[in-house]
Amino acid sequence: MERKGLKLAFTGKGGVGKTTLASFFSRLLAERGKRVIAIDANPDANLGVTLGFSPQEVRKIRPVSELKELIAERTGIGFGIFKLNPKVDDIPDKYCLRKGNLSLLVMGTVREAGTRCLCPENAFIQHLISHLILRREEAIVMDMDAGVEHLGRGTASGVDAFMIVVEPGRKSVETARAIKALVPKLGVKRTFFILNK
Repeated sequence: MERKGLKLAFTGKGGVGKTTLASFFSRLLAERGKRVIAIDANPDANLGVTLGFSPQEVRKIRPVSELKELIAERTGIGFGIFKLNPKVDDIPDKYCLRKGNLSLLVMGTVREAGTRCLCPENAFIQHLISHLILRREEAIVMDMDAGVEHLGRGTASGVDAFMIVVEPGRKSVETARAIKALVPKLGVKRTFFILNK
């Protein structure tokens, strides 16, 4: 935990305590003097309040997926073609909510039914997360979506470790096993299990 720029992804079945533990690790690193970017990559975004930001502060955050004009400009959407490596290096400084050493960045999700494909938004977010993991000096703590789908998208490729939160229950254990089997395919060599509840 003392290493500068530690990158962690918290994952597991829904309801096992990923957000609580991601918040705990984020605050612990910040209290130890590390600059931390906590990434809420969970569609059911609750990390901000869990980190100690007020509900009013959290409501003011603009999720990255809702930056439609910026994403269109940077990905060059046109005729079904878009850039897979848009400029993202300024996003954390413009769209993070900050308190001391701790910054919060919310990725966002689909807000209404019947919307078009989110391919440009997903490409933008994927490139932004890769930039944060591979290029930034801050510690990165990601609160991931429940289950294994995000592993198929490779969202957390390049993190130092996956922190798989497991509670006593067959579904939670099965999800943890599935995640552990997929993690090495992302090039991540370290996996830890955190037993919760």
